[in-house]
Amino acid sequence: MRCDYLDVEGRCKGPYAGFGCIREKCTAEHEARCEFNDQGFYCLKYRRFECVGIVNCSSLEEYMSFVKERRARAQASK
Repeated sequence: MRCDYLDVEGRCKGPYAGFGCIREKCTAEHEARCEFNDQGFYCLKYRRFECVGIVNCSSLEEYMSFVKERRARAQASK
């Protein structure tokens, strides 16, 4: 399986950034491609360096809410 989200060391640079690839268990390759996603991480729609997925970006408020929630979870897990 070829994955657009793997870095040169075999780690995920997509939805599970920094971790090992989980291959077919990962939903990233199965999700619909977003017309606003540039190179897997830049959102052309909201001009931000973070793609939150099609289901989380119907409005700028929803986009920012998802980003804040994800960052809060990341800080809590440290």
